[in-house]
Amino acid sequence: MPVRGGWREPLAFGLLVGSIGSMFTFFWEFMAASMGFLKPLWGVSNSASSPLVFLLFIFLSPLFVTINLLISSVIIHVLLLLVRGGKNGYEATFRVVAYSQATRVWSVIPFLGGAIGWIWRSIVYIIGLKEAQETSYGRVILAFSIPFALLIVFVSGLIIFLLRFIKI
Repeated sequence: MPVRGGWREPLAFGLLVGSIGSMFTFFWEFMAASMGFLKPLWGVSNSASSPLVFLLFIFLSPLFVTINLLISSVIIHVLLLLVRGGKNGYEATFRVVAYSQATRVWSVIPFLGGAIGWIWRSIVYIIGLKEAQETSYGRVILAFSIPFALLIVFVSGLIIFLLRFIKI
């Protein structure tokens, strides 16, 4: 994949494949909600099984995917810059994120497809970013580890706060 060459083709690809994947995800969730499978598990209201809500999500899917592509690319690129792994610029990162939407085809498989696609997309991100940014696997994995480390620090701090200052 070239790291330069414009935004149109990667955006179009990511938008098309990502939207199809999102539509399948919404479809399977709608089917589960309309059959009553989600309510006992997550307390989802009956409105999730409404055809109007389903059509709204399907209609807005391209917008959600576009926003996701742009924001995910910015976050990933900033994390790469923090570990000095963003050598080839934001466009290279955006192209990897956009083309990685191909993994969303797994969403055609009910319920498990999204998880399989997420795992595969993570692998594609790591390999794609290593190659596109001409950096090491270590830097890419470190960049992806930063949010998890921050989450652990935050949760640990919250637990310590609750244990020290709130008497149950």
